[in-house]
Amino acid sequence: MSTTSLAVLALISLVDSISYMAVSPSLIFYVLEQGGSKEQYGLIISIFSFASFATKPVYGFLVDQVHLKFRTIYIISFCLSISGAWIYFMASSVERVSMILIGRFLGGLGAANQALGYAYLALSMPQELQTRTNAILFMSRIVGMATGPGINSLLGEVDTSILGMPIDPLNIVGLLLAAMNALVALLTFLFLSEPPRKESKLSSLGTATSQSSPSLLYYLDIILSIEILLPLFIMFSAVAAFQLIETALPPVTSHSLGWGPVQASAVLGGSSIIVFGSMLFVMILSSKSVKDIVLIVIGNLLFIVGGTAIYLLWTDESHICHFVVPVMIAIAGFPFVGSPNRSSYTKTVKGKPELENSQAMMQALLSMAADVAGFITPTFVATFVIRTPEEVESSGDHRELTPLALYAPFFSTISLLGLCYKHFRKQKRTEQQQEEELAGEGTPLVGSSTRTRRRSSVVELEQEFSRRNEVARRSSAEMMGLCAFDTRDEKESREKMLLDLQLLDSLGELDFEEEGCACIEE
Repeated sequence: MSTTSLAVLALISLVDSISYMAVSPSLIFYVLEQGGSKEQYGLIISIFSFASFATKPVYGFLVDQVHLKFRTIYIISFCLSISGAWIYFMASSVERVSMILIGRFLGGLGAANQALGYAYLALSMPQELQTRTNAILFMSRIVGMATGPGINSLLGEVDTSILGMPIDPLNIVGLLLAAMNALVALLTFLFLSEPPRKESKLSSLGTATSQSSPSLLYYLDIILSIEILLPLFIMFSAVAAFQLIETALPPVTSHSLGWGPVQASAVLGGSSIIVFGSMLFVMILSSKSVKDIVLIVIGNLLFIVGGTAIYLLWTDESHICHFVVPVMIAIAGFPFVGSPNRSSYTKTVKGKPELENSQAMMQALLSMAADVAGFITPTFVATFVIRTPEEVESSGDHRELTPLALYAPFFSTISLLGLCYKHFRKQKRTEQQQEEELAGEGTPLVGSSTRTRRRSSVVELEQEFSRRNEVARRSSAEMMGLCAFDTRDEKESREKMLLDLQLLDSLGELDFEEEGCACIEE
């Protein structure tokens, strides 16, 4: 991939993060200004996430089946984003909340192009360079989020009109989004090169060795097992905990502290720095061979502490620290959960030979668990968790949130109990297997298992390094658009599989040369 194309992808990530920082802190104020309610505010956040969730598979279909160029799909997504941003801006002229909802729905359709970035890298970059390239895109998003408070501060000074249409700090967000997406669309059209689409050499090496696909009932039985269901629930819980913060912070601090979009964006922008620092710390722990389950436990403990403190300390008489500190504690927990939970889940899936043909689908299932939390939770929080100013003042505890806000620490507690159950169950099963091996001296079984693994390796490699698997894997551990790192176990596993891939590719070239020589002799 050329440096120019990488720069375009980094710019797309930068614009996406700036858009998030411009809309998220100001949306509640814009909705209320147009006569909307907090319930409509939550619905608008949900509809954006749902539109993005539903459109990602469509973009994947256009890439894989229709074979549209990446540049074409990107331009389509930018046109949707520009249309949504313009409608968002025009909502202030007609004073209709429905216009904001339509604008954000179209914006969600366009924002689904983040999955295109993962697909583009999977097709254009060697496996050994993808982690480094994803780190560049990660840093571009961090920069965008860090500049959010400054951008909101500049927007807060706007008070003018164009052609008789008033422009204020709230509706100018739509113009900003439209202008940025138009610029990125132009640069994408001019400078984004199309990645090469090479036919996999693995298919010629015997995909017939793959096993038959499991039945639907088998998939259902697998999903309902504790080994699969628990990681899905943990990811759902983590995203739901973050959505509590993202949805509740702007309206709550507006009432209790008199904050506006600038101050709220400062907290969200600062949280991206916390995520970055926490992620570096988790990377160090992972490199020191700290087990995934230990990291997941730490992350859920942070969710419990931060989530409980949010409910107890967010009152209309609290100091600013009572709002900021719990947010930072809870936010710091996500890197401890995202990558380690994905790593543990991937090991479980790969440990089931019947799922060898379904690696990508199972990764997509984990990504879906996060997406579902992203579009269900905001409506729930805005409707049942956030109190109105009248409810806060009339209550005896003066808390800004109802007791239902404790769903976040409750879910994390359930996750911890599930991890304990899974750990002791695995330990008991291991002891039983050791006893059986000692009693039966199961050496032949080991050899048989090895042969089965060798026969199915071609299919496993195809699944592991497919575009669909890479997109789902990266998307399954995102927060605020920030993609999580690979754990040590993930890196070692993929490095071993990459060596197998290179070996099989070389065998494919050797077979091709032998066939060519045979044809010449004939």
